Amino acid sequence: MRTAPDQTEIRVWERTAELLKVIETLKLELSDQRRLAEDAERRALQAEESRRTLEVLRNCVGQGIAITGAPDVSIRMSGRNGRQLTGHSRDDRALFAETHDAIIITTPKGKFVDFNQAWLDLFGYTREEAIRLNAEAMYIHPEDLHRFQREVEREGSVREYGVKMSSKRGNEMYCLVSSTVLRSADGDVLGYQTIIHDITELKRADRALRQLNGRLVRSQDEERRRLARDLHDGTAPLLTGLSMNLAVLEGSAHRLDPRARRALTECVALTKQGAVEVRTISYLLHPPLLEELGLTSGISWYAKGFAQRSGIEVELDLPPMSVRFPHHVELALFRVVQESLANVHRHSGSSTARIGLIRGSEQTTLEVSDRGRGIAKEMLSKTDGTSGAVGVGIAGMQERLEQLGGRLEIDSDCQGTTVRAIVPLYEEWL
Repeated sequence: MRTAPDQTEIRVWERTAELLKVIETLKLELSDQRRLAEDAERRALQAEESRRTLEVLRNCVGQGIAITGAPDVSIRMSGRNGRQLTGHSRDDRALFAETHDAIIITTPKGKFVDFNQAWLDLFGYTREEAIRLNAEAMYIHPEDLHRFQREVEREGSVREYGVKMSSKRGNEMYCLVSSTVLRSADGDVLGYQTIIHDITELKRADRALRQLNGRLVRSQDEERRRLARDLHDGTAPLLTGLSMNLAVLEGSAHRLDPRARRALTECVALTKQGAVEVRTISYLLHPPLLEELGLTSGISWYAKGFAQRSGIEVELDLPPMSVRFPHHVELALFRVVQESLANVHRHSGSSTARIGLIRGSEQTTLEVSDRGRGIAKEMLSKTDGTSGAVGVGIAGMQERLEQLGGRLEIDSDCQGTTVRAIVPLYEEWL
């Protein structure tokens, strides 16, 4: 049999079911886009590994330059100033030209050496225009290029480096760049071969998903606040009136037969219990102490009530906070505590729980831990919110924290579970 709090949560989620369906559809679309991008990059990297040499020192319009060819290189040095480059197969060259992945080769100073048709299509240049370009022209922030090159030279290769780039028309693109440094036999840096994936649409879809998540969270909070107000202003006074009328009847209870007196006594007890439940639900939906006194007071109040209701002992490590967070930040962290303790009660089997709050100079970390049976590995792997198997609770916590630029971490084994909410501290909050 469901309790009143359970029924209330069901009502809250029913009001936001449509948004949840939209979000799940968008997540599936995002998953498909990511898979296509990963497949494309894997094909390009496999092709890259099969190449070992460069062609002659000419660019695509016949001008002699420093180096030319496809992504991976093998260079032999001969003579005092000359470089002898061995050619690679016609099949490799055809793959370089015809692949749908944008590929370029540049010198250390950023001069374009070679590029394929996919790169021209992506950035909108003609071949003649591209030859006169410097790699900095692609980057909205040129310092990104220099940081990227330093990392490539240090590591030898870099995969999925996120940068903002610009097309010929000035359209801003968010791209993932994977690159390999090209060296001579003596180890000198000759240039870089780079694969570029435009993920602008994926970023837009991610942003749309975050906006939908934000709408869902706000809808939940508004519904909780409305229900709390209705309970406080509507249901609670009705129960108070009922209790007063029953008190009048109790004054005449001696006139009733034993069976009627027992029924009256039971009605009085049920009315008192109902009033307590309504007050508790109202406070859980919209905790007044959180708004009035802040996060630590709100958590302390909730933990005390949770311990009384569940019989689970809750240890608190909450340092005093001289400066409060904005209300939406405190509410997000408070909801993490609520959901985490609810999971401890429902699933862990632990008799104890611990809540800790650590406020650093750059971020705040909230931890809720238990000593229960832990979460199964196959379930833990699905805590990215894309699977309904883990329930809406974890997904809801993740969505709240993502709205703040934070993240949710879950560590679990046979000795217990720790839920960790990490939120960055912004100057405007302090």
